[in-house]
Amino acid sequence: MAKPGTGRHRAPVDTSILDFELRSRRTIREAEQARLTRKERRDAKRAARLDAEFFGVDANKTTQALGVSANIVRAKPKRKITLFSRNSLKHLITMSVAAGLFATFSLPAYAFNPDVAAIAQFTTTSAEALARGKDTQNLTVAAVNTVKYLRGTYASIAASEVQRQRTLTAYRSYTGPTAADYLNNPPFSKLDGAEILAVAAKYVGVPYVFGGDTPAGFDCSGYTEFIFAQFGIALPHSVHSQNRLGALIKPEDAQPGDLVVFNDLSHVGIYAGNGNFYHAPRPGDSVKLAPIFTSNIHFVRLATN
Repeated sequence: MAKPGTGRHRAPVDTSILDFELRSRRTIREAEQARLTRKERRDAKRAARLDAEFFGVDANKTTQALGVSANIVRAKPKRKITLFSRNSLKHLITMSVAAGLFATFSLPAYAFNPDVAAIAQFTTTSAEALARGKDTQNLTVAAVNTVKYLRGTYASIAASEVQRQRTLTAYRSYTGPTAADYLNNPPFSKLDGAEILAVAAKYVGVPYVFGGDTPAGFDCSGYTEFIFAQFGIALPHSVHSQNRLGALIKPEDAQPGDLVVFNDLSHVGIYAGNGNFYHAPRPGDSVKLAPIFTSNIHFVRLATN
């Protein structure tokens, strides 16, 4: 028998190695079984929860009501499909950043094209040096001329329209003598062909202005009205009326100073002899001495009262 313990040490126990090994194996088996049992319970609860989500029933009653075993492989619930998953969004952001960096790095390579530099005769890429260059103004004007304006009220104006506006402005601001002023005090007392042509020649180059009757601008009948007013003859500002005031002359009897009237009464001028006449032709043109360019004309001679 074993001796009773003294209180300071355990009483010695006679235990064989075989008994110790059997007890150890049994303890290990029981621990493993307990673990398996806990795992099965967890699997059963998880399966019940999945069944509840899938069938829409109470998770605590799923196993008893439906008799579903924990060992049955259940279908996985369907995942909600979204347009952009978290991973795809990350990839999209990464690609956008990479594209931006690539564009930024490549920009200096295209900012200064050698071909353009050769054509423009650039010798430097310095902005300050270009600004100080003698050709900066020319280059700036050339660049502005190539800009296409897409907004605003910008519109190109033809040179002829600019000239027309200038002519109208000059005509409206004319303050010299008029035909009425000359009628009140005519500088010539009698009609003379040579003097009529001399006065008519003074106004060569005056621009055509529709309805004009001053040296700032003439139309055809306004020109003849102004010339003959200096000889004391009052002509209306109309081809039709001027045609009725004189005597019809045969072409072979026409003399310098007679009126040249188109047969359709569309135009009038002053005969200068040798098939020429002084006239104010048309818009965009000016008073000139020119050949009579049509045979559909007749001659009218004016006389003082």
